[in-house]
Amino acid sequence: MNARGDLGPAEPVTEEISAGGVVLRQTEQGFEVALIRPRGRSVWALPKGHLDPGEGPEDAAVREVREETGLTVALDEPLGQIHYAYPFRGRRISKRVHFFLFRYLTGEIDALESSMRVEVTEARWTPLAEARKRLTYAGERDVLDRARALLLGRPG
Repeated sequence: MNARGDLGPAEPVTEEISAGGVVLRQTEQGFEVALIRPRGRSVWALPKGHLDPGEGPEDAAVREVREETGLTVALDEPLGQIHYAYPFRGRRISKRVHFFLFRYLTGEIDALESSMRVEVTEARWTPLAEARKRLTYAGERDVLDRARALLLGRPG
């Protein structure tokens, strides 16, 4: 508040849209999820990133998963969106992230292009039973719960 008791000028708000996914693969031990550790951070997250101009959320999610994990995936179904806001360099970022459930097709996890090492320190497969505990952000844990519910609700 300023001296008059006003809240003062509001921070400028920037709207951002991103997309990402829950990538699953089945092994003899059960299902695993691809998680990333962004560079310079001590968090574990789902792969996600900004939409490029003219790109839809589904295409962006496939691209971001490939760039941040090294994996080629197939889109299974939408998992909904999460929304959060945070301060960044004098602005308030209002972010909406579209998430999708993906099936692993090919690729070696963490085999990233050198340009992506600027963004991601590590990508790894994590057992589905442990992934929820490892994920740092509550919204991403909710997305993982949606994926798990869909997976468990399927026959076979």
